[in-house]
Amino acid sequence: MSTTEAPRREKQPSWRRRLRVARWRGIREIHHKDVVDHAHEEGALTGRYIFMNVMSCGIAILGLLLSSPAVIIGAMLISPLMGPIMLMGFSLAILDLAALRQAVVSLAVGTGVALATAFLIVFVSPLTEITTEILARARPNFFDLLVAVFSGLAGGYAVIHRKGETIVGVAIATALMPPLAVTGFGLASGEFEIAGGAFFLFMTNLLAIALSVTILARFYGFGERHSPQHARWQNALIVSVFLALSIPLGLSLRDIAYEARVRDVAGDALLVPFEAADARVTDFDVTFPRTGPDRIKVRATVLTPQRVPGAEASLSAQLSERFGRQVNVVVDQVIIDNDLGSESARLAAVAESSFGAPMRAQIAQLESLSVERRTTREIRAAFPYALAAAEIDPVERRAVFSAAPTEGVGLAAFRRLEEGMARNYPDWALEVLPPRTELPPILFADGADTLAPEEIARAADLAWVLQRWGVTQVEVIAFLPTAAAASGFNENTIGYRRAAAVSAELAKAGITAVIDGELRAGGATAAEREAAARRANQIAVRPVAALSDP
Repeated sequence: MSTTEAPRREKQPSWRRRLRVARWRGIREIHHKDVVDHAHEEGALTGRYIFMNVMSCGIAILGLLLSSPAVIIGAMLISPLMGPIMLMGFSLAILDLAALRQAVVSLAVGTGVALATAFLIVFVSPLTEITTEILARARPNFFDLLVAVFSGLAGGYAVIHRKGETIVGVAIATALMPPLAVTGFGLASGEFEIAGGAFFLFMTNLLAIALSVTILARFYGFGERHSPQHARWQNALIVSVFLALSIPLGLSLRDIAYEARVRDVAGDALLVPFEAADARVTDFDVTFPRTGPDRIKVRATVLTPQRVPGAEASLSAQLSERFGRQVNVVVDQVIIDNDLGSESARLAAVAESSFGAPMRAQIAQLESLSVERRTTREIRAAFPYALAAAEIDPVERRAVFSAAPTEGVGLAAFRRLEEGMARNYPDWALEVLPPRTELPPILFADGADTLAPEEIARAADLAWVLQRWGVTQVEVIAFLPTAAAASGFNENTIGYRRAAAVSAELAKAGITAVIDGELRAGGATAAEREAAARRANQIAVRPVAALSDP
C-alpha cells in the first residue's frame, strides 16, 4: 500500500467504509456464474415461453374488456416476460452481446405473439368499449416509471438471491402485459392514440426494468472484470436512457396534475357568481384540448332560484386569469323555487330530474346489458364439451345446451355438468341435452338378479338421459345365450327378473318399460363364448317412444 493511499482511506467517512464492507460481503455470498446461467436458461426462446405469452395476453385482454382487475391479475400470474428481461439486464451488466441478442429476440417474439393474440381477440369480440382498465394504461406518467424501476430492482434482487422469483415476476408482468394487451386493443379497434400511449408505456417499463436490473447487477459485482472505461460507458448509457424516459413521462404527469387542479378549481368557482342565491351544481364537465392553443371548455348545469346575468363571462374571465390561458365556460341556469309546497317547485324538481334521469336510465340500461352479456358469455364458456346447439335467453334467464358426441365423455358426465352449472347459476333454468348415442348396458353380477348400488346410480343416469331426450317408453332387453333360453323367457328366468329390476328403477322417473329377450349366440370359439357369457349379465335399454312421436 502506498503512503498516499492510506491517508486517503483514513479520510473516508465511516459510513462509506461500512457500506463498502457490507457490499463486498454481499458480493462474496453470490455465486455469479450460477446466477448468469440461470438467467440464460430463463431467457431462452422456447415453445413454453411462446405458449404462456399467448395465454397470459389472452387472459389480460379479456380482463381489460370486462374491466375485471381479478382476471388481469390472473394473467400476471402466468406471464413469462420476466426471464428475457432479467437476461437483458445481466447481459448489459457483464457486456455479453450474445446473451443480449438472445434476450432481444425472445422479447421481440413474445411481444409479437402477445400483440397478435390481443388483436385477434378484440377483432372478433363484440365488446370494443374503452373501459377504465384500458384507459389506465393509455396515458403513462412518471409514477409508472417508478413502478417499473421498483419492479426491476425487486426482480434483480430475487434472481440474484434465487428467492421469490415467481412473486416478483407478477409485479414485472403487471408493468408489461396489460400495456401490451391495450396496444393490441387499440390497433384492433382503430384507437391508435390509445395504442401509441400503451406501447410507449410498455417500452418505458421494459427499458426501466432492464436498466434497474443492470444497476443492481453492477452493485453485486457482475461485470467487475471490465475496465473502468466500460463501467463509465454503461453508467452514462443508463443515466441517459433514464433521463430520456423521465422527460416525456414527467410532462405527462404534469399534464395530469394540471388537469386535476383545473377541475378542482373550476368546480369550486362555479357557484361564486351565485353566492346571493341558494344554488347548486348538478352536471359538471371539463374538456381539455388535445394539442394547440384551443381553449379549455367547462360546461355545467346550475339550479338557482333566480337567473344571474353575465355568470358565464365572469367565470370565463376569472378562470382564464387564474390559469393563464383561455377558458370557455357554458352554464345552463335552471330556475327553481325553493318553496317546496308550490307547484313551481314540483315542476322544478321534475326539470332537475329530467337532466340526469335520461343519462341515469341509459347508464342503467347499458350496465344491465353488459351484465347480461357477461353472464351469457360465462354460461356459454362454462360448457366444456363440444356443442351441437345452444339456446340462451338472458331475459328469461334460461339456457338449453345440446351436446355433440364427445370421445371419452359418457352420458352420465352431462348430468354432472348440468348439476354443477345449476349450482353455479341458481337463478337460471339450465338444461343439458346429451347427444343421441347408444345407451350403456346395466350390469349384474354372476347369478344375481338385484342391482348393485353403482348400477342403481347408472339406471338413474339413464333415466335422466331419457327424460332429457323426451323419451316416455323403452324396451328393457335381457340377452339370451341359447335358443332354448329364448323360448322359455318368462318371469321365472333370471334374465326376466333382471330386466324387471331395471324397469322398476326407470319407472321411478315415469318411464314405461317393455321387457323382452334377445338371442345372442355364443359362437364357436372360446373368445366368442366368453363374450356371450358377459352379455348374458347385461341388460340393455333402448328408446321406443318420445314426447315428439305421434
